[in-house]
Amino acid sequence: MSRIIMLIPTGTSVGLTSVSLGVIRAMERKGVRLSVFKPIAQPRAGGDAPDQTTTIVRANSTLPAAEPLKMSHVESLLSSNQKDVLMEEIIANYHANTKDAEVVLVEGLVPTRKHQFAQSLNYEIAKTLNAEIVFVMSQGTDTPEQLNERIELTRSSFGGAKTPTSPALSSTN
Repeated sequence: MSRIIMLIPTGTSVGLTSVSLGVIRAMERKGVRLSVFKPIAQPRAGGDAPDQTTTIVRANSTLPAAEPLKMSHVESLLSSNQKDVLMEEIIANYHANTKDAEVVLVEGLVPTRKHQFAQSLNYEIAKTLNAEIVFVMSQGTDTPEQLNERIELTRSSFGGAKTPTSPALSSTN
């Protein structure tokens, strides 16, 4: 059974792609059989353009990277109250593309004004895949105390203390 690690951004401009690529590189150097799974494409330009992380991984690595679901398809399912169908599609895509991996790195959705459903969907995906959650965040101008409060607040949205989580801080200057 694969170890599943889900990187979940706590906001925009936290360096999710950079953190993902750094984790991928570190695992490749250790010789870990890794698969990258981005359940839902979230292109920066909007629409159904290719997803940045998936595009970079495919261009610069031999790692398997599943084709993410298009955001327009996801929005259509969610708006017609078919979250269960969406989760089934994500699970089917996951199993079809991660068979031989020791570790599967899952990249969550970035919460934005347009994608306000991102965090609840990230939580559902993490629970469904039984993934370890790593929050990707940037310290910004927060003090360590403020950062800790942000971590705890985010954690409470993902099941609180009963859900094991870890923070990953990125520098986004």
